[in-house]
Amino acid sequence: MKKSAKKRKGTPEKSKLVIRKKKVGKDLKPKKKAKKAIKRIRVSRKALSRFGRKSIKKSKKLLKKPKRIKIKRQKQARAYIGKGILEQLFESYLKVRVLRFFFRNYGSLFTPKQIFRHLRGNPSLIRREINKLEKLGLIKHKKAWLDIGKRKGVIKREKRVVYFLNSDFDFFHELKNLFLKSAISSKQELINKIRRLGNIKILLLAGIFTGDDTAKADILIVGDKINFRRLNNFFKDLEAEVGKELNCAVMSTKEFNYRYDMYDRFIRDLLNGKSEILINKINLW
Repeated sequence: MKKSAKKRKGTPEKSKLVIRKKKVGKDLKPKKKAKKAIKRIRVSRKALSRFGRKSIKKSKKLLKKPKRIKIKRQKQARAYIGKGILEQLFESYLKVRVLRFFFRNYGSLFTPKQIFRHLRGNPSLIRREINKLEKLGLIKHKKAWLDIGKRKGVIKREKRVVYFLNSDFDFFHELKNLFLKSAISSKQELINKIRRLGNIKILLLAGIFTGDDTAKADILIVGDKINFRRLNNFFKDLEAEVGKELNCAVMSTKEFNYRYDMYDRFIRDLLNGKSEILINKINLW
């Protein structure tokens, strides 16, 4: 009876030992579990001694979240003139800008990059408006040879896609007259924006704004403590809205008074010509 009791007691002890050995073997033998431990960054000391710290550092680097790439969005040009009759008729402010740009520069060829740079808007939206106008037949495109630059005294030329107005369009001349005659609809917005640039004494519009092609300048600004960085951005946005490069004259009140007293021809032609003064703090007359 005692022997049988000993046998019964021995059997469970052996089974316990076997189970323990199996557990230890499962934890240490296969390399897959050690690799999983590295991936989870919960590595035991035994795994560290087996694979080394360098491999674990590499795995940690791989597991790091990828950095977000910041995409620089192109700033959209602000509107200072305001929505006029054309914008209300066409129901698209960007389409009016595209058409005004092409009609103001009629006879010229422009690449897509040049159009995007001048209009200062979202390239995808501008391209969509150009495609719509191309389907109507008002704008066309072709491939032309363009001068890109000079290299070692030799002019480099490339064949690129360019866009231009189709003069054979049915209502071409009517649309041209409509866009070239379009004037500033909201002068107060323009005045408020220019007043924020500094201590402005005179704001004079001429040339493209009054329909005078002989004028030597399109806009004259006289003032002190002018923020030229803001002024430069203002001119770029205004050019994008008007559809053409502007001839701008900026001077201090001291310089203006000196040139006015000396009967400077440039100042006298602007004042006596076809012009419009929006701000007048010097009391010229």
